[in-house]
Parts: sequence; structure tokens; C-alpha cells
Amino acid sequence: MSCAMVILAATRMEIAPLLEESTVKRETRSTVGRPVIEIEHAGQSAVVVITGPGMINTAQALTMAMERFRPALVLQTGIAGVFTKAGLKPGDIAVAESEHYIHTGLDRDGSYDLPAPLPFNLIEADPGTRMGRFPVDPALADHALAVIEDGFPGEPCRVIKGPFITVSTITGTETTAERLFTAYTPCMEAMEGAASAQIATLYKVKFLEIRAGSNRVGKRDKTQWEIPLAAQRASRAVSLFLEKGGCLDKRNKPH
Repeated sequence: MSCAMVILAATRMEIAPLLEESTVKRETRSTVGRPVIEIEHAGQSAVVVITGPGMINTAQALTMAMERFRPALVLQTGIAGVFTKAGLKPGDIAVAESEHYIHTGLDRDGSYDLPAPLPFNLIEADPGTRMGRFPVDPALADHALAVIEDGFPGEPCRVIKGPFITVSTITGTETTAERLFTAYTPCMEAMEGAASAQIATLYKVKFLEIRAGSNRVGKRDKTQWEIPLAAQRASRAVSLFLEKGGCLDKRNKPH
């Protein structure tokens, strides 16, 4: 079967507010136990997959969904760490303009500087993948930014578009946060986006990522975390995108 969109979240908590506002038509489990939830929201159908955290879980779950549902669009969502130098605070929302798996590359001198490119492409036709960079559909990102900005009038919630980074080691110090911002100028850090972007690129399917900040990237101070707020706002942002029909124009309909 085919569907317009697969929506990915690492945990159910991160997408629960959207599920509560949607009509759940069917929920099943994949062979390895991933929740697969077919929903209707604002007259549009989508499949929500709870991938589990991290890149490998995400790659496995999305590959299953690609083979089973043949979506026209992959939308990664959830919570993330925000970089304060990008002007964000917990609760703010960002749309990815690019995804970058920062642990891809060639170590040059043992320093913590930006690594050199790999001597081969991870995706044959895309030299940017030598550095772990994967594309986000620019037209959909611009559209998502516009509809989300309009959906939070009068609220203390900033909505921006910017680079995202994917890590395998969660940042826990101000020193590392500073180094990452200097190297990549990201607005958000999470653990799944580059994997879903790479799988979507392999299948030649459009990719979009929308997240809300749950904490600052840097020293881990749980008293300052805003996880429920971030989950609520990430789900609302995806809901706004669905309501505006951004995934069902002629460019994005499944064949």
C-alpha cells in the first residue's frame, strides 16, 4: 500500500499530543515490535512510526515503513536540544534546512575540529554525504516554516529554520556545545534525523524535519528542561503542517 506521509518519532511521548487529536484507524506492531499507527488528521492520512531512540533504530524502522507503505514524504519530529547561540530556548520550534551526522568523516590530526570528508560517497550520487550531510526538501521546509509561524500568534515561541545535527553521544558540557556550534552553526541537536534523511534519500523520497526544544545543549540541568512543552509544541507544529495540506500537492503525491 502507499500513503502520503510517514511521521517518525523516537518515543511515543514525543508524538502523543498529535495522536490524541487524530483519528487512529489502526495500530499494529512491526516484526521487531515497533508501534505502527495509521491515523487521519485534518482529512489527511499518515502513518506514525515510533522508532526508538538513535540512528540504528530509526534506520531499521524507516526501512520497514518504506517497504511497507511507500510514502511520498518522510517527516521526522520530536524533541531536541537547542543551541542558545542560535537564539533558541526550550519550547522553541525549528524546521531543518539540512541534516548533518557529525560523526561521519576522516580524522585529520586527532583534534576536535571538523573532520575531513570520507574518500567515498555514502550515497553514490551525493558528494555531500562524504561529510554526513543529507538534504531536506527546501520548498517543504519553507512551507512548514510559514504555516508554523502563523500557528503560534501571540505566544512566546520562536520558530526558525536552520541546520540540525545528529549525534550518537549526547552533549553534556558547555565546552562541547561551544565546539559544535563553532564547527556546524546548528540550531538543534538530536539522535535520529540524519538516519531518516539518509534512508529517505536512498528511496528518493522527500524529507522534512520539525522539532521543538526540550533543553539547552550543554551542561545537563534537568531543572531547566521543558519536555512536556516541547512534545506539545512539536505535535502542534506537525498538526499545523497537516492541516495546511503541505504534503498533498502534486509534487508530493505517491505514484
